[in-house]
Amino acid sequence: MVTIHRDALTELCHDALLRVGVDSRDAHVLAEATVEAELVGNRAVGVGHLFDYLDGYQHGRIETVSRPVVRRAAPAVIDVDAAQGLGQTAFVEASEQLHDATREAGIAALWIKNSFTCGELGYYARRLAQQGFLALAMANSPALMSLGGAPHPILGTNPLAYGIPRPGQLPIVIDQASSATAFVNIRRAAETGEPIPAGWALGPDGEQTQDAALAVQGTLLPFGSHRGGNIALLGEILATLSGAAFSLDAAPFDHGDTSPGIGVFLLSIDPALFPGSVERLSRQFESLRHDHQVRLPAVELTSLPDSVEITADLLEQLRTAVAAQ
Repeated sequence: MVTIHRDALTELCHDALLRVGVDSRDAHVLAEATVEAELVGNRAVGVGHLFDYLDGYQHGRIETVSRPVVRRAAPAVIDVDAAQGLGQTAFVEASEQLHDATREAGIAALWIKNSFTCGELGYYARRLAQQGFLALAMANSPALMSLGGAPHPILGTNPLAYGIPRPGQLPIVIDQASSATAFVNIRRAAETGEPIPAGWALGPDGEQTQDAALAVQGTLLPFGSHRGGNIALLGEILATLSGAAFSLDAAPFDHGDTSPGIGVFLLSIDPALFPGSVERLSRQFESLRHDHQVRLPAVELTSLPDSVEITADLLEQLRTAVAAQ
């Protein structure tokens, strides 16, 4: 492992994106989101995942110049067409309207459609919580996971995240996939030849497997059996409501030349409607931590670190992408 300052890592990510022709604004937004995922410990969608974006740009799965179209569908409902670009850029484009709608109505919703993968879903919830809002985020992705005992993929790993503001500190953000593990973790195990734990995936024959290479060709399993599948299905319903592709219809994110066209759903709540609620929540989390020995990484992380450790191989791979002609 090597330690690198967040600014230096952001610059490398930004320059790698510029190398494949990405618009400077999109490169800035995605580089920041990528490094932030590393800093909060969500490495499955950090720098390693950036190479999925680079490949997506090179093969046409992501538009190099993103032009999201924002529509105010109702006073507290905002609909954004990412137009085969980034969900993160679509979110940034709609952020001001979402902020205003939340302040005006006390609660507002944002839908994003026609996007590449959402990246770190916690990114969206964290941004809203930094504005002082309670946030709920759900997204879908290309079909990789079983539902209701099906032997083949029906839903994506369809993550869920929520953010809680903390005065003077980094918001508390819980971010998790509805699958037993993220697909990129199984793909990484397949690349290194490592076995995976039981209960993570099915092979192509529909039987449980601990062979990561077979799991890549097979089906992920939801966490908690059917309960995780039910949460993933809720994410599918909400994320696709405005017209995003269902997971079964979404193109793959890691090959081909077609955008997955997935969706993201965000709910933003203004806690100022309930005076003192944010402070009360902060005290409760502190009590959980100190009085009840509850250990949640999201609570322990009170600020973003200035530097992060990544593998030497990954850093070299990133530098090679920057130097490529």
